Amino acid sequence: MRFLLIVAAAAAIWASPDQGSSVRGKAVFETNCADCHDPESREERVGPGLKGAKDGKLPDGRPATHDKLLDIINTGPAEMPSFKDRISEQDKEDVIAYVLTL
Repeated sequence: MRFLLIVAAAAAIWASPDQGSSVRGKAVFETNCADCHDPESREERVGPGLKGAKDGKLPDGRPATHDKLLDIINTGPAEMPSFKDRISEQDKEDVIAYVLTL
């Protein structure tokens, strides 16, 4: 019985179309973001490190919220390219879920 509950919970996490999954988001981040953003520090690579986003602030002091992160992903401020048409809406939700765990 426990096995079935675990399988059902895992399926719900992976199949949820609107909510982001930090597990999937980590993979999307590693493929699309990690060359420029360090998830384990605040040190700048090309872009700022994102450690501490879970505490509510981005390195530049802006709020680390779902809507702010989505705006950054879609508009690509400064040197960052826009990912509006580069990754799916689900990938964006997943990356946001992951960044908010950092």
